[in-house]
Amino acid sequence: MGGGPDGRLRPPERLRTAGEFRRVFQRGSRLDGPLFLLVFAPNGKEGSRIGLAAGRKVGGAVRRNRAKRLLREAFRRHKPGEAFDLVFVPKRELADCSLREVEREYCERLRRLTSRHTSRRQRPVAPPSH
Repeated sequence: MGGGPDGRLRPPERLRTAGEFRRVFQRGSRLDGPLFLLVFAPNGKEGSRIGLAAGRKVGGAVRRNRAKRLLREAFRRHKPGEAFDLVFVPKRELADCSLREVEREYCERLRRLTSRHTSRRQRPVAPPSH
């Protein structure tokens, strides 16, 4: 399933530096939904990594921490098949949801991410016109 023996994400599964977050926000694609915004970019590594950007619009510290906990658990349970850096920006509504509701939207975003990424890779390349 991933994660350490206590269920926590290992350091290689997390975005850690401001530069890593900046790269995803600048070069990544966005998928918006009712509970969170997902910004993603292929990372060229062996596995996917998660970053969480929960601002004060989500609510106080307790609400922000709950939103992040739910997103981390959804990521831990359902990792993408390909290696992506994923940054989640939770919306205020997420903190009031159950894990099942968060997982449902998370899995839908993963399906859209995978189909969007696969269709870009499989497009035929037009021959150069001279």
